[in-house]
Amino acid sequence: MSSNTSPTGAQHQGEASQSETTVLSTPYGQPEGVRRQSVFQAAARAAAPHAHSAGTAAGVMSAEQSSTEEIEAVAPAAASEPVSSSEPTLRDASGTERTERTEVTAGTDRPAAVVPAPSSFPAVTSPEAESSREEPRRRRRWPLGVAAAALLLLGVVGAGGYAYAAHYDGRAVPGTTVAGTDVSGKSRQEIVATIEERAKNTKVGISGDVTASASLTDLGTTVDAQATADAVMARGDTLGEKLRALVSQGKSEVPVVSTTDKTKVSSYATSLIPEDRAKARNATVVLGEDGTTFTTTSSAKGSSLDANTLAQAAQKAATSLDSSSISLTITDAAPKVSDSDAQKVADKANGWVSQDVTITMGEDSYTAENTDKASWIKITNSTESAPTIAVDSSKVSQWVKSQAEEASSEPVTGERNVNASGQVVSTPTEAKDGKTVNNADAVATSITQSLGSNKAYSGSFEATTVKAEWKERTIANGAEKLPYQAAPGEKWVDLNLSNKTVTAYEGATVVHGPVSIVDGAAETPTVTGTYKVYLQYESQTMRGENADGSPYVAEDVPWVSYFYSGYAFHGAGWRSSFGYSGSHGCVNMPVPEAQWIYNWVDTNTVVHSHY
Repeated sequence: MSSNTSPTGAQHQGEASQSETTVLSTPYGQPEGVRRQSVFQAAARAAAPHAHSAGTAAGVMSAEQSSTEEIEAVAPAAASEPVSSSEPTLRDASGTERTERTEVTAGTDRPAAVVPAPSSFPAVTSPEAESSREEPRRRRRWPLGVAAAALLLLGVVGAGGYAYAAHYDGRAVPGTTVAGTDVSGKSRQEIVATIEERAKNTKVGISGDVTASASLTDLGTTVDAQATADAVMARGDTLGEKLRALVSQGKSEVPVVSTTDKTKVSSYATSLIPEDRAKARNATVVLGEDGTTFTTTSSAKGSSLDANTLAQAAQKAATSLDSSSISLTITDAAPKVSDSDAQKVADKANGWVSQDVTITMGEDSYTAENTDKASWIKITNSTESAPTIAVDSSKVSQWVKSQAEEASSEPVTGERNVNASGQVVSTPTEAKDGKTVNNADAVATSITQSLGSNKAYSGSFEATTVKAEWKERTIANGAEKLPYQAAPGEKWVDLNLSNKTVTAYEGATVVHGPVSIVDGAAETPTVTGTYKVYLQYESQTMRGENADGSPYVAEDVPWVSYFYSGYAFHGAGWRSSFGYSGSHGCVNMPVPEAQWIYNWVDTNTVVHSHY
């Protein structure tokens, strides 16, 4: 349906007929012989004999208006004179008078339409021009409907696609099979369990000269269920992949990931040969018991089973996860690896071991032992060909890094004691720069290359210097004259082994003592150095050994304060006198004095033992 407005403002509606010139019913009930024509067509016919003025403002319509709104006039179907007419005079925008003619169709007293003067419309020279005006209007209208439908379709598909993708999130997409088994909709864990269960039950039946039922494990074949499940899940990693799986036809087979160790297959095949038959044996290269020399085992002719056929059967069974069977025949065979083949490789390996490997750093050097170099050499014996030899770079790197750690050193923080004025009075610890090896990887690579070329290696470590720091410690006034230079107010115990006394200090001030003690006997001396109290007991049973190795037990030893390992201050009520050496290493004190020490010291209180 269309709605058209005439210049008079009247609204006309109707439906198109099937005639070449569109015939429409009018709202006034005119007969079908009345045709409604486009105003543009009417204007074109009327204006054809006349020159059209482009400058007349009232006769110009914008392109936009002409393409979006169809103005129609009703005219008789056949040429005839109007029954009556009137010609009102109108003025256009420029003030020029123009005439519009109102025509009345035959058989009615109602005006059919108002047809504007030709100058009111742009010149139309042909029906093709009218067609060109109509075409853009059509092109504007139908894409909107198509776009709306497309958006609606996309919305429906998108909603469905989202629900579908959500359902198969973390699950195998439709049409996915593994070894012929449909795993669609299964989780990764379920797929792994399915594969592992089938692999466990897969057998290779062996008949012929020998009889056996071999599992995949027996045949050195490993099914990687995890990797296979990963490949299954990869089919639905993206929404696009999930949708493609939805619309695709048929099944998508994901291959089973598996490996077969031919050496193990060969060993299993050999194990099937009856004990009463000599077995074919390849020569091999092995490292001797001394850990430095490579030797060989001899080859021999004898009975053999086709290990290659068995390996192929194992791989086929692993791929299909279905049991199968083969027939094997025992044959007489020569070894595939001769003694001479193996010996050549052994000689080569021993030549590598004999090459010197030395790393230097300053005045220090680090040389690899033969056992080290032998451990770096990797020999791979084969069932089909001569052994292979290579340098194991990972083991070389491991050795080099251990030497680099030994060559490196942490910086030592220097300690300086200063008085209240900031003057250095002593240096208990000198600062020492550290160093860190920075080319260990490059050295390891060079050693690997040199050894693999049967050449000696001589290189050096390069190091980065790590600067040491200094730490200053302010000591109490007068402490510079004491064996231990304490900070102001710092608790510490002076253990003087020369005069056999113990004195308690706070800074440089004596707060208790000196107290006579019994220190370690000549055979079990008391340690010297600076230590800290770390453990205390009110009472303890002590056990140990005498100088002659016999055991001793001292029960209920009171007021025990350990300052280093098994060395402690403690009461010795069994002694009647003090001031000499005779203990097992501990500092024996009168019980009251040991109690005073016990109560006064704290964990980490310094104990300075000296002569």
